[in-house]
Amino acid sequence: MNKLVWRSAAASALFSLFLAGSVSSGLAEDPTANIDAATLVPDGIVGPSQAGDLASDPALAWLTDEECAEATEKQFKIGIVMQTMNIEWSTEQVRGITDGLARCGGEVIAVTNPDFLVEKQIGQIDDMILLRPDAIISIPVDDVATAASYKKVQQAGIKLIMMDNVPAGLKHKEDYQTVVSSDSQGLGAVSALILDKYLPEGAEVGIITFGISFYVTNERTKGFRDKMAEIRPDVVLKEAPFLNPNDAGKVAESFLTANPKIAGLFTEWSAPGLDSAAAARGQGKDIPGVTINLEGDVAIEVAKGGMIKGLASQVPYDQGLTEANAAMKSLLGKELPPFLAYAAVPVIQNNVIEGWDTVFHLPVPDDLEYACGRNPICSGGE
Repeated sequence: MNKLVWRSAAASALFSLFLAGSVSSGLAEDPTANIDAATLVPDGIVGPSQAGDLASDPALAWLTDEECAEATEKQFKIGIVMQTMNIEWSTEQVRGITDGLARCGGEVIAVTNPDFLVEKQIGQIDDMILLRPDAIISIPVDDVATAASYKKVQQAGIKLIMMDNVPAGLKHKEDYQTVVSSDSQGLGAVSALILDKYLPEGAEVGIITFGISFYVTNERTKGFRDKMAEIRPDVVLKEAPFLNPNDAGKVAESFLTANPKIAGLFTEWSAPGLDSAAAARGQGKDIPGVTINLEGDVAIEVAKGGMIKGLASQVPYDQGLTEANAAMKSLLGKELPPFLAYAAVPVIQNNVIEGWDTVFHLPVPDDLEYACGRNPICSGGE
């Protein structure tokens, strides 16, 4: 994996500016330069599942050697219904599921991409049921609108494993076997702890938020708000919602025009984060920001000391491995806890390379290595 997959025109523009030497190389003293990123992680999983279940260790879903041998004999077929395939979080989930199944003789028979469109996903769920996989692994575009379709899955004799969100009204065991996620409130809390280092007294902070019912992103903002209220009661938080992720940059641009005193930004995942940073830069503003989830383009932005100062990441590849194991384990007749969650992974300039390894388990891309090498904070002074 030598080159990065760009997620927006804004991200490409940011990197082009960096290569041309037009963007700050991050050589100025950075308030997180000497922070041990591990100290930013909360003790234990902060938030519950939608049903109020406390998190269990994801290792509980993994097959033993004996169970793996039994699953290999059965050669389970799994379908995947995503919310989008246009972000690295999704491609890493699918990679993890594929690898996890392959270890024990299973395979992915189909992967769908609804592009965040509710009606399209509803149709894809119905189509996947008709393919008769042994299990379906999925994340809903909308918790409410898709619920009736997801209800049909186990009624059709197909096991259902959820990523991150559980559709409204679905019950553990009856409608789904487990949900695999990260600590969404913890992700928001880590982001708040990072941004705090860059905020002056009485600062105004903008939250560019996904304005629909989507449990994990809502929880990320809750975690950010709660932690910021705890550590910085002087900070004023303002929100600007977007309904389509492709519009996040436009929303941020209007918001920053209407709120010229904004001194920090939080976004609920990295693509809107980069688009919001590009909107600020387009107005001649240098506003520190934090976001959620490590991906190639945002890793470079952090490494070079750009406008995104740090982030908290999920571990989508590991989550995919666990989802694959959970699907096979349930098909072997084993019960699973209702909620399996991973702790947040903090990423700041001084641990971008380590964070990449933790999140992706892949070689560092050439572009990221180059960006990090130009910034002594990131490269450890080498």
